[in-house]
Amino acid sequence: MPVAELKPVSHALVHVLVHAPALAVSCAVLVAFAGCRSPLVSPDGDRLSAKLDQAINASSERELAGVAATPAPTVSSRETAVDRMLSARRTELDSIGPQSRELGKTVGGTVPLTAETPNRVVLTRQAAIEAAVRNNLDVQTARVEKAITVADVIRAEAAFDWVAGAGVGFERIEEPSVGILFPGGPPTPVIPNLTNQRNWSFDAGLNKALTSGGALNLTARTTRIDNVDTSLFVPDPAWSSAVVLGLTQPLLRGFGEDVALAQVRLAENNDKAAAELVRGRLLDLVAQTEQAYWALVSARARLVSAEWLVRVGEEVRDVLAKRREFDATLAQYANAVATVEQRKAIVIEARRRLSEAGNALKVLLNDPSLPVGGEADVVPADVPSDAPFEADLRKSIETAIARAPSIQQALIAIDSATIGATVADNGRLPQLDLATSVSWFGLQGDFGDSFSDITSGDFVDYAAGLRFSQAIGNRAAEETFRVARLRRSQTVIGYEKAVQGTVLAVKNALVDCVSFRELVEQNRTYRLAQAENLRALLVDEKTLAALTPEFLQLKFQLQNGLAAAEDAYFASLVGYQSAIAALQRAMGTGLEANRIEIESPAADEALEPVLDVPLRP
Repeated sequence: MPVAELKPVSHALVHVLVHAPALAVSCAVLVAFAGCRSPLVSPDGDRLSAKLDQAINASSERELAGVAATPAPTVSSRETAVDRMLSARRTELDSIGPQSRELGKTVGGTVPLTAETPNRVVLTRQAAIEAAVRNNLDVQTARVEKAITVADVIRAEAAFDWVAGAGVGFERIEEPSVGILFPGGPPTPVIPNLTNQRNWSFDAGLNKALTSGGALNLTARTTRIDNVDTSLFVPDPAWSSAVVLGLTQPLLRGFGEDVALAQVRLAENNDKAAAELVRGRLLDLVAQTEQAYWALVSARARLVSAEWLVRVGEEVRDVLAKRREFDATLAQYANAVATVEQRKAIVIEARRRLSEAGNALKVLLNDPSLPVGGEADVVPADVPSDAPFEADLRKSIETAIARAPSIQQALIAIDSATIGATVADNGRLPQLDLATSVSWFGLQGDFGDSFSDITSGDFVDYAAGLRFSQAIGNRAAEETFRVARLRRSQTVIGYEKAVQGTVLAVKNALVDCVSFRELVEQNRTYRLAQAENLRALLVDEKTLAALTPEFLQLKFQLQNGLAAAEDAYFASLVGYQSAIAALQRAMGTGLEANRIEIESPAADEALEPVLDVPLRP
C-alpha cells in the first residue's frame, strides 16, 4: 500500500472510536491493565512470599548466630626463645642444609622418558592461573552454555515481537448454481445459474502477543472478483477490501504479566544460573590451579632436600673410604654406603612425585606450549609467602553468603520455582476469554476507491464475545499447583543446604589457614634448632680424633632431621597458601583476588574455541 493511503486508514480508526465507544474503552482498559494480576489470584500469595523470604533470611541468620564480630588475633612472625638464643648465628644456620627456596632451578627434575634433555620452563603462579582460565576445556564448555542461555532469553523475549505476514491467492470458479427468475418475466434467469469467476486475493497483517496474555492483530485484505461472460453484476470486476482490528484477552487463567512473561523470566534465570556456573567453574579452576602450583613447588622442594641428603651422605662415605686404611672400620663404611643408597631411593621417589605434580598442573593449564605429552620441566618461579593472617569468621561467612556461586544458584532456583508456582496458581482459575474485533469494509470497481470506502467509515462491523470453560473438580490444575509448591519447598531446602555447605567450607578453610600459618612459625623454629644441632656436631667432628660408629650414626640422623625439618617447614608454607586459595574459593572472591574478569561471549564468539579444534578420525 502506498504511504499516502495510510492517513485515511488512521482517520477510519478515529471514526470507529467515535462510533463504538464501548469497544474502544474495553480495548483501552485491557491494554492499560496488561501488567495487572488476575482478579482471582490466590489470597495466600503474598503471605507465602513473606514466609519464603523469612525462611531464606533465617538460614543465613542461623549460621551467623553467636559468631562474634571481632576477628581473631593475627598470626604472624614472632621471635621465640630459640630465635633469641641463636640470633648471632642466624645467617650461618640458614645456609646449612637444603635450600628449598631455590627450588632446584639448576638441577634436573622430571623422570626422563626420552633420550633428549627436557626443556626447562619457568612459570609464575599468576601466569599459570591466567593460562588455565584462558585454555581450560571445562570453562570453555561453561562459556558456550552461557552463550546458549543468552540466546534463549532473546528467543523468549521475541515471542512479544511484532509479526508481519502477507499472502496472495488465485481462485478460478466455474460451478452451477440455482438461478433466480423475475416474476412474470421471460424464462431467462435474472441471475445466471452458473458461477464463472476468476478471483485474486491479497492480504497483509501485523500480529503481536501482549504481556497481558492477550494478542493484538491488524489485518488488511482485498479481493478482486471478476465475473466472466456476464454483465449482471455491478461493479464487475469488483474490489472488496477490509481492515480488521482484533484483540483477544484472557480475563482469568492466563491473565497478566506474571503468567505471560513467565518464560522470559525463567530464561533470564537460566542465564543468571549459567553465569554463576561459569563463575563457579572459574573459582574451582583458580583454586585447583593454585593448589596444583603449590603442590609442584612442594614436590620440587622435596627433591632439593632429597638431593642434599645424597650429597652430604656421599661426603661422609668418601671420607670413610679414604680412612679405611687408618681408623675406619668396614662396618662404618658399609653403613655409610647403605645410607647413601637408601637416600638415592628417596631421590627417585621425589623425582617421580615431581613428574606427577608437573603433569597434573599441565592438565589444568591446557596450554598448547605445555602439552601433557611433552617433556618440558616446569620450574616454579614463586615461593610460598609467610604473610600474616587474620581470621575474621563473621565477615568471611557474610561474604560467602553474598558471593558464593552455590548460594546464588540456590536463590535463582527459588525464584524460578516461585515463578512456576505463580503460573500454576493462575492455572487453577477458570478459562474466561474475551474476543473483540472491529472491521471496516469497502466495495468498488477500483482498488483505491474500495479503500476510500474504508476510510469513510460507513461500513463497520463490531464483534465482542466471552467464552468460559472449567474442568469439573479441577483436579489436574490443583495437583499441578501442589507439585509446584512442593518443588519450591525443595529449592528452599536446597538453599539451606547450600548455605550450610558454604559456611562449612569457609570455616574449614579458616581453620587450615590459621593452623598452617602457626605451623609455619613452629616449623621455622624447628628447622633453626635442627640446623644448630647439626652445626654443633660438625664443630665436634673437627676436634674428634676418630669417627666412632655412634658419631657417624648420629651425624646421619641429624642430617635426616634437618632435611625433615626443612620439608616440614616448606610443607606448612605450601599448606598455608593452598588454604588461602580454598578460602577464596569458598568465599567466592578468588577471581577478584587474582584480577580475573568474566566477559560474557556472544553466541558466535563462544563457538570459536570449539570450531578451532581440529577434527580427527
